Amino acid sequence: MTEPRPSRALWTALGLAAGPASAFAFARFAYAVLLPPMQADLDWSYATAALLNTTNAAGYLLGAVLAARVGRALGTRRAFLTSMLVTAAALGASALSSLLPVLLVLRLAAGISGAVTFILGAALTAALASRLDGPHTAHRSALLMGIYVSGGGMGVVVTGLLLPAALAWFSPESGWRVGWAALGVAGVAAWMIATPAARRAPTPPPRRAGSRAPVRTLLPLLAGYTLFGAGYIAYMTFIVALLRGQGAGDLEVAVFWIVLGLAAMVGGFAWSPVVGALTGGRAPALLMLVVALGAGLPLLADHPVLSLGSAVLFGGTFLALVGAVTHAAQRILDPSQVTDGIGTLTTGFAIGQSIGPVLSGVASDSADGVQAGLALSVVILLAGAAVFLGQRPQAAHAGA
Repeated sequence: MTEPRPSRALWTALGLAAGPASAFAFARFAYAVLLPPMQADLDWSYATAALLNTTNAAGYLLGAVLAARVGRALGTRRAFLTSMLVTAAALGASALSSLLPVLLVLRLAAGISGAVTFILGAALTAALASRLDGPHTAHRSALLMGIYVSGGGMGVVVTGLLLPAALAWFSPESGWRVGWAALGVAGVAAWMIATPAARRAPTPPPRRAGSRAPVRTLLPLLAGYTLFGAGYIAYMTFIVALLRGQGAGDLEVAVFWIVLGLAAMVGGFAWSPVVGALTGGRAPALLMLVVALGAGLPLLADHPVLSLGSAVLFGGTFLALVGAVTHAAQRILDPSQVTDGIGTLTTGFAIGQSIGPVLSGVASDSADGVQAGLALSVVILLAGAAVFLGQRPQAAHAGA
């Protein structure tokens, strides 16, 4: 396959970004908006509410373990697109039942398919970046990965427009069901956008026999990413509940969610020069500090300015951090190891996501309420920033 023109590569990465929109925004983050009416209608505690996100994260963990194998079995492109359809089906079906066991199974399925979508889409984006040549290749590669992960922000904007409207127009008992149905439709639309891009993207080179991603080389990156998974998910799960508890109405929640999504869209582009310039774990560490600051702002006082500042800082950085970790691994690993390497890192991330909602949910059920859960997430994020700094710069493709 010939080397893609930079402009064509950018458009291809933008199409692939529909994958994170589905895997992150629709399958995971949107639950935060639907949680308050589901909690009220179904009489859930915070621990029960967190259980659904823990189950989703457990599915994400399983999908991370299986993604590379599924990609090799079905082909990277086909597996990427098929997993997006499975996600859309699981989201739409969540509108049909109020039974906790059924919802848990559907959240599990969405987690599995979401992980496969993200990992294989990232592998396609990395393969696209590896074919670019010329000056500033590292910066261009970081930009493509930033564009790819920014799809999660685009999806957050979509959910910010769809879900509060559904909750406002329908009764509390049916509004959350309409919301899940709308997410299923949005998932199909994302698949339609991603399909032509996936067909244009080059496939990653096959892994050579005995050539696995060197986990020891990636250990600080893996540990920091695990802590990021545990820390950020508490914010994404309970921030809307905190705003509701502070008296925010439907309009305030919609504005917050849309601002967070717009910041995430811009963040992937804005941080790419920094990500491309800093080696080792320095870029993820810097971005983790900003994420922690954004998560902590709503704890300082009950004020709309702090809430919107939190949306800008957290939203503009957390998906860029996902891209920074993925880009760091891409610079360390041989191209044939990238899919497995991203899968390994995502496994750690998923383990963190599985633990984080349980810890924050139990803390949120304490006397200090949701504030205690968010404070715990800030502490975890700060610890992860320190761990990232242990990742030493490596020569490109040191694992070859």
